[in-house]
Amino acid sequence: MKRIVALCLVMAIAMMASSCGDKGFLTMMFDLETRSMKNAPPSTVKELQDAIARYGKDVERTTAAMEKVGMYWRLLAVKYMNTGLYGDAYDAARTALHYYPETSSLYYVAAVSAAYLSKTASIEIDGAATTRESWLDVAERAYKQSLQIDPSYAKALYGLGVLYSFELNNHEAALAPLETLLSTDPKNVDALFVYARSLYGAGRLQDAANAYDRIIATTPVEAKKKQATDNKKQVLDELYGK
Repeated sequence: MKRIVALCLVMAIAMMASSCGDKGFLTMMFDLETRSMKNAPPSTVKELQDAIARYGKDVERTTAAMEKVGMYWRLLAVKYMNTGLYGDAYDAARTALHYYPETSSLYYVAAVSAAYLSKTASIEIDGAATTRESWLDVAERAYKQSLQIDPSYAKALYGLGVLYSFELNNHEAALAPLETLLSTDPKNVDALFVYARSLYGAGRLQDAANAYDRIIATTPVEAKKKQATDNKKQVLDELYGK
């Protein structure tokens, strides 16, 4: 009954406005009634201010909860990667990136995971090569995105070098990220090994031998020192035809 009275009142007012030639007023009244019936969100300054005052705390609580959810996805992605669950790590990293799209470490997790997932292509019945290439392309783009956000991110620089040298056989491309890494961390033995390998693959045999010399002079680990010595001998034998 109250609804009928309200509608009649609106129509009466509209008719009064119409009789005065105010078509805009008629439209406005019916728009307001329609918005009210559809439970539409506030639109005027006063309505918005009232809504903020009423629901502001709910928004703050929701925002805080979403921040925690994003953080947990981020931690879960790293945990999955560290335990070798690369499929789950990749999915978790992608979800976390919806919350933190400018986080270089999340792109790094996605890149590492994608590179490992490329290895499962060997058990594909059809399209194994395509699957492998797709995952490696994802890994490369994720590493580059990580470095676009943080150009000095050591893990991404090393990972990209490994990807180019070991997976894509693009030894020339591997040199730049590894040189950037070694410019700030010249005693990074693992990076030096990949760097020496990449120099060799690029046909720069003497430079590769010199890189192995750097390893021999740097590492205190006898096994790595011996490996570098053996690798250097092979490079020099090839270089001088011995």
